[in-house]
Amino acid sequence: MHDGVNVTPSAPKVRQVLALLALRANSTVPLHQLVEELWEERPPSSAATTLQTYIYQLRKLPGLSLETTPGGYRLPVPRGSLDSMRFTELADLGRRAMEEGHVAEAADLLHRALDVWRGPALSDLTPGPIVGIDALRLAEQRYEVLEERIDADLLLGRHHRLISELTALAADNPTREGLHAKLMLSLYRAGRRPDALEVFQRIRRVLIQELGLEPCSELQWLHQQVLAGDRGLDLPAGRVVGHPAHPAAASAQAPVKLPADVPLIGRDPEFAKVGRMLREPAVQGPKCVCVAGAPGVGTTSFTVALAHRLADAFPDGRLYVSFGDPAASRSVEDVLGELLEAVGHTRAGLPAKRTERAALLRAWTAGRRVLLVVDHVSAAHQIADLLPEDTGSAVLVAGYRRLYGGHFGAQVDLLPIGPEQSLELFLGALGPDRLLGEGSTRAMLDLFGGLPGPMAEAVGLLELRPHWSVRRLVEWMSRDRPTALTHQRPHPFHHVRRRCGGLDPWAGDALVKLASEADEVLTVKQAARILGMAPEVTEELLEELVEFFLLEVDLVRDGSSEHFFQYRMPPLLRMALRTVAVGAFA
Repeated sequence: MHDGVNVTPSAPKVRQVLALLALRANSTVPLHQLVEELWEERPPSSAATTLQTYIYQLRKLPGLSLETTPGGYRLPVPRGSLDSMRFTELADLGRRAMEEGHVAEAADLLHRALDVWRGPALSDLTPGPIVGIDALRLAEQRYEVLEERIDADLLLGRHHRLISELTALAADNPTREGLHAKLMLSLYRAGRRPDALEVFQRIRRVLIQELGLEPCSELQWLHQQVLAGDRGLDLPAGRVVGHPAHPAAASAQAPVKLPADVPLIGRDPEFAKVGRMLREPAVQGPKCVCVAGAPGVGTTSFTVALAHRLADAFPDGRLYVSFGDPAASRSVEDVLGELLEAVGHTRAGLPAKRTERAALLRAWTAGRRVLLVVDHVSAAHQIADLLPEDTGSAVLVAGYRRLYGGHFGAQVDLLPIGPEQSLELFLGALGPDRLLGEGSTRAMLDLFGGLPGPMAEAVGLLELRPHWSVRRLVEWMSRDRPTALTHQRPHPFHHVRRRCGGLDPWAGDALVKLASEADEVLTVKQAARILGMAPEVTEELLEELVEFFLLEVDLVRDGSSEHFFQYRMPPLLRMALRTVAVGAFA
């Protein structure tokens, strides 16, 4: 990464060269090793020239300094700038703390070392013989640190929360005796002696069938102690669950992984209302509240800010996860994997099946009070496997649309902020001298309709272009056409266009056509005529757009007991879509 942009080369062999140089950072990599990595024992006659071409391509990467040395090349990097360096540094600190008897501090440092890993080492390239050996070395180091971290957690009395993790690790490593021994010990300390004995029988069968070996003496000795109920396996005196010996262990025991808390204007009543819903005891199952609203109303910022305020209600952890852009939504399996990594599991040790990952999450949440913030949810089924186990936990959903299902205890529509708060937002960022002297300010506030997201984007654009007036901004918005540059700067239409990208293509096309041809207020009959669709189909489409907060609805009475609906398109949405071509959301 360079300035937040991924600059990793796409050519496979160039990536191999970069990987080997990074693995040997601050040391000279001889030419013969580079050649062997790329072509093994059959280098082409042009190997030297081709390698120079690869080196030239690497030198062009921004932020990369590559030195030519006698006999090879050297990649100088600052200390701790590579994940492998950071991992080794934290692991060494953790081992030193353990040797000095600071077990809680050691556990925290080893947890942080493992958090550096985002998956198998060098999984995004096909390694040659040298990088392949290094990848195996790094994987082994990771397992060594993992076992040391588990040892520290066991000393701190965290055996209950280790069981689900060790069960998955033992399943993925059926002949790794050390992991099975730790699982047996955790189960024994949790009062599950029959399960601990079953673990021994299971690994014994595997070792005999696959390797023709009996379990090692350590595992057999542990088996005898479990059979005898030996008190020597009990938690050492002075180790009390939930009372770490060092403050740093608190972060490992109660994971808090939330985006930054951004100050919000005018949301105190909503904070109180939704916070009360989440704090109230649940009768059955975990509490689940879905907050949804118009594009740019700030559901993400609101749910994250509320989660920061609920530390006392959910002392065992507050975690954030997102399904991402609705046009290319992440899988439930991937989201579960991120949550499990956040609570201490390793990606390599996770089961592949969604149901098994969901079971691990429920096992971790059992007996805890945990808050999960799940962002960018577009369908109710995405939530089912993320629900915690007990009534003390809760899920706070930020939805792209109104959602319905048995999982949701409440649905809250987050409304736009008022005109006074909108003016406060602009004044706080731009100052009165620039804003209040213009007659276009009120018209601008009416256009944005109290949507904090687009207003914040407008503020960002005005700060980038201090020579622009408010009138100039509105005029530019009315004739803007999306370009490649549009996504590289703040833009008031980003939220609207992103929400529309989550629609079915035909629904997006229909919305674009309505924005261009319909009046501000329209009926089903008028919309059907514009779209050339049957009234019944048109009504279903309009109601779906209401569910996505892309249309507003008015109830109209004709003077009798009869009534009908009229639909309105907000001004900002109309302006954003009038500059978009039909087919843009396909």
